[in-house]
Amino acid sequence: MSALAKASGALKSVDYEVFGRVQGENGLRGAEGARWPLQLWRYTEEEARKLGVVGWVKNTSQGTVTGQVQGPEDKVNAM
Repeated sequence: MSALAKASGALKSVDYEVFGRVQGENGLRGAEGARWPLQLWRYTEEEARKLGVVGWVKNTSQGTVTGQVQGPEDKVNAM
C-alpha cells in the first residue's frame, strides 16, 4: 500500500464468488493445520472479524458462496 493510501485511510472493496465444495460441512484447515467440519461462510466471518474487515457472505442456490469484503487495503488483501 502506498504512503498516500495509508495516510488517506483508503478503503478497498472486493466482490467474490467461491466455487467447488464450499457449502455444508467441509474439512477446512485451521491455522495449525488441523481439519474440522466448518461451513465456508462461517470460516469467512471468523477470519473477517480477526482482520477487522466488514462485508457479507452467503450461500447461493447454485452451490457457490458469494460475498463482499471491505476495509483497509492490506487487510482486504490478507483476507
